[in-house]
Amino acid sequence: MKKKFRSRIFLGCDNHPLSRQEIMDCVNQSGKFNKKFEAFTGEDGPLGKRMNNSKTRAEIGWEPKYSSFPAFLGLKE
Repeated sequence: MKKKFRSRIFLGCDNHPLSRQEIMDCVNQSGKFNKKFEAFTGEDGPLGKRMNNSKTRAEIGWEPKYSSFPAFLGLKE
C-alpha cells in the first residue's frame, strides 16, 4: 500500500539543535571561510529553534546526509 504524502509537510533536520551563536562558532572553527564571524548586530530575536523530525523519519524513512551541522562542516562532534 502506497502512503499518501500529498499536501503534508515533513520537517527535515538533524535533531541536534544549535543556537545561532553555536552555528557561527562551528563555521569559524571549520576554517572554510577566510573572514571570521565577529558578532551579531542585535540581541533581540530568537536565539534559534529546537526542532525534532522523528515523525518524518518514522513515516518516510528519511535520514539527513550528515548527522549534524558540525559533521557537515567536517568538525568532530
